[in-house]
Amino acid sequence: MGNGRNLAWLAGGVLSTGLVAVVLRALPAVSPTTVALLLLLLVLATATAAGLWVSVVMSFVAMLTLNFFFLPPVGTFRIADVQNWVALVVFLAVAVSARQLSAVATARAAEAAAREAQLATERAETELARRRANLASTLLASIGHDVRTPLTAALVALTNVQDSGSADERGEHAAVAHAALNRLSRMLEDVLEMARIAANAIPIDRQWVTASDVIDAAVAHVGRALDAHQFAVHAADAHAVHIDPRLTARALSYLLDNAARYAPTGTEVTIHASVDRAGLRLVVADRGPGLSSAEIEQVFAPSFRGVAATAQPGTGMGLAIARGLLEAQHGTVHAANRPGGGAEFELVAPGPRRRQAEG
Repeated sequence: MGNGRNLAWLAGGVLSTGLVAVVLRALPAVSPTTVALLLLLLVLATATAAGLWVSVVMSFVAMLTLNFFFLPPVGTFRIADVQNWVALVVFLAVAVSARQLSAVATARAAEAAAREAQLATERAETELARRRANLASTLLASIGHDVRTPLTAALVALTNVQDSGSADERGEHAAVAHAALNRLSRMLEDVLEMARIAANAIPIDRQWVTASDVIDAAVAHVGRALDAHQFAVHAADAHAVHIDPRLTARALSYLLDNAARYAPTGTEVTIHASVDRAGLRLVVADRGPGLSSAEIEQVFAPSFRGVAATAQPGTGMGLAIARGLLEAQHGTVHAANRPGGGAEFELVAPGPRRRQAEG
């Protein structure tokens, strides 16, 4: 305990002792026993909070106060009566005992806190190991099942290219191979992204960007997946926000790809974007089948696939990756159902904002 704090406790104890003496001296016929008990409480309080030397000094102060003001002969510091010595011994014993008990209690509390911190660390490590094991199992299952399909399609298409006689046939088979390899590349990209998320190995590079900057990058990443829908963007660019544009755009691209997969052809897919005190807020809405209450709770779990997803190809990791990319920069994503049908996903990437220069 620092000397400054000890001196503060000593000063407070001495002042409290003086105040008790003044108040009790003003009362008629106060018993010395009452005075001794009150002073003993002050010694006890100081001993439990301050260092040992402060407790010893307070014992002497309390004993001398009792002796000078309340024990005959009043007004002298003569320690002739046995009860004065008894008072001093009691004050000292209480001070030392209380200080030792306080030290033991403090040490035990520190040990308990250290044990709790160690247990918390072990629990976190166990949970991380469990999540990594689940992720490894999920990735292996995805590689074993979903990757085999586009790889087989690519190999068959390339074989057909070799065997085809006309340029048109070779072109068709090459297009099939290209699509299959592109799908395989996206799956591999998803697997690597999930691995980086699980390993907490995602670097953060914050930049000043507008909502439109992030949306443009996300739309470019999903390619032509939205061509079959009525796609609309409502973005307010009066403010820029300091976020990681790559991670945010990637997360948004997974939400857009999800909407494109499950919303019926020709229906609307919209993005509403704004920058507020929370950061960049993006809402992706569609007119697809929506989500059941159970799906809303689990939709961001790795490889979770709802009822509507069973007929769709893919690893089912897109929304989990989106959440991981956002959490890496302390962001959030939530799912809900739209009034009138469909689902909407709200993404928030936190960061300070500033007003864009006009002109």
